[in-house]
Amino acid sequence: MKNAKKFLCICLTLIMLASLFAVSSSAAELGFDVSEAVIVISQNANKTDKYAAERLKYYLDEITDNNIQIVTDNMNADVAISVGATNRTDADFSSGADGSYIITSSGNEIIINGAGNKGTINGVYAFLEKYCDCHWYESEVIIVPKNAELEIPAGIDVEYTPFFEYTEADTKSACDPEFCIANGLTGGIYKNLTDEQGGDVDYLGLPSHTLTSIYCNPSKYFDEHPEYFALHNGLRTQKQLCLTNEDVKDVVTKEVFEVLSQQHNPEASVQILSITQADNSEYCMCKNCAKLDDENGSHAGTMITFANEIAKRVKETGKYDNVVIDTFAYQYTRTAPSQVVPREDVIVRLCSIECCFGHPLDDPKCKENVRFMEDLEAWSKICNRLYIWNYNLNSDESVNINANFGTLQRNTQIFYEHNVKGIYQQGVFYINECDGEFAEMKTYLLSKLMQDPYLDYEAEMLGYLTGVYGPGGKHLKEFIDIVTEHAVTKTKHLYLEEDSRFSLPGMMPWEVSRCDELWEMAKAEAETDEQLQQILRSEICWRYWKCSNKRSEFSLFQSPYLQMKANQELYEDFVKFGITKMGEFPGHELSDNELRRYTRRIYTWITLYDSPVWDAINPLAVKMYEALERIYIFLHPRMY
Repeated sequence: MKNAKKFLCICLTLIMLASLFAVSSSAAELGFDVSEAVIVISQNANKTDKYAAERLKYYLDEITDNNIQIVTDNMNADVAISVGATNRTDADFSSGADGSYIITSSGNEIIINGAGNKGTINGVYAFLEKYCDCHWYESEVIIVPKNAELEIPAGIDVEYTPFFEYTEADTKSACDPEFCIANGLTGGIYKNLTDEQGGDVDYLGLPSHTLTSIYCNPSKYFDEHPEYFALHNGLRTQKQLCLTNEDVKDVVTKEVFEVLSQQHNPEASVQILSITQADNSEYCMCKNCAKLDDENGSHAGTMITFANEIAKRVKETGKYDNVVIDTFAYQYTRTAPSQVVPREDVIVRLCSIECCFGHPLDDPKCKENVRFMEDLEAWSKICNRLYIWNYNLNSDESVNINANFGTLQRNTQIFYEHNVKGIYQQGVFYINECDGEFAEMKTYLLSKLMQDPYLDYEAEMLGYLTGVYGPGGKHLKEFIDIVTEHAVTKTKHLYLEEDSRFSLPGMMPWEVSRCDELWEMAKAEAETDEQLQQILRSEICWRYWKCSNKRSEFSLFQSPYLQMKANQELYEDFVKFGITKMGEFPGHELSDNELRRYTRRIYTWITLYDSPVWDAINPLAVKMYEALERIYIFLHPRMY
């Protein structure tokens, strides 16, 4: 019996091995050898399909060191990658949502086809990312692996529809067309894609705060028509409009048509005109505006009514079917109105400026977020095209670590689950003057999350960290986990303006030491100077926090000279990496005053605190620092 069982086990094992070998051989036979392929486009391919095919060829040539040909679909091709609508395409995909695509593979053929202006291009870049391991992490960090024997697996069957029609971010990379195409950013505020690149979802004119800036400007109208402007606390102000004034509606309509006549593109999928309140709270309190607002329980009553009227007038011309009107639910207009409903062609951009960005928006214990969720839910019930203006920066101290990494994914999911159609993710848009944190990584992660809010977020972050910073990026992942854990507490929140002295509450000495170790390990494992410079640049946010909180090399419990020396080295690295601003606002430019740099907290190292008094006694600070240096060297000769 034992021998019989043993024989049976051997037989079963052999059968399993044979099956595995057969499966593996079958997979190998079905593998698609890119080096033998041609790219096929239609004889009548449009310019976007041609562009998509050219970009596919460019990257496949880079990967395989080959010269892959582009041919038209009237030619025979045994091994083919079909791009766009060709005679090899089974399904007509043109009626899908703009940006939708399919990727399928069978035998010696791959089909990439898309809908609208962006679908085929989206499909091509998704193919390059998913199956060729290309990554566009930053505008200047593109990963294109070398693989002369690149094979694509058989049996691919991908169908994708965009989660959002409008996606926008605003750091340096988000201004780069290639980065935006590769990562699905569709907004056109910070870059302009050509028609062959699929175009943008453009704002015509300014994208925000347009009322009194480009429409019904007070410099043109206030002197003769003060009644066009808001009656606020009994006085006419030039800072907002009276939205119930019929003449104001006519003036704004006339100026809207002037913008449309100059900038309208009938071929674009969507174009947006912003009819948005100025950035202040001096709203109109006249009898008519107050009545309409009171009836709606919100100042959005007048705002939505006004935007509806402008949209109606634009639509009635019959010439601008792809144009929609955009307005704000922002600060005093954030609460949804109870009576008036936005038209189908009116976008409402709900702004999260008051929120806590360290707790998820749906955290029931975070009061500010609870209020925002109430507004989000109310707007989602009445608004067909709800957009979000979201914030991902510390606008006051932008160089400080802004540890909102733990909420990026959940908040994006919340937006999608509440019928949001578009998102603008505001970050450090002045990054050319203030690049010392992880702002570019957040732009990348947010771009991928807007492509798919349910992706593997941890894997995407680790991929970026190792792709940009090198093998040592895995240590920075641990650093990010530590600071994210300390971003908030039950009573401490993370707002748009965060005082660095109170950020990362509860960081214990051993945690600070561990974070220092992680940065040193990351630097030690950098494989190129580019990776090392990326690490050194991003480390500035950690050094900024330590300087503000007097930790590690910035501690006051050491020689005054060493503490001042650490300050000086941080300042020199600001200069080295081109950091000329610490925050968004005027006055946050980096000062060159040594006295404040040596003796005061880091936030005061800005021109906001410049004064003749500081300048007058500044030479004394320099002499004091030099004297302390000489004393330290005298007492520690072996170190020098």
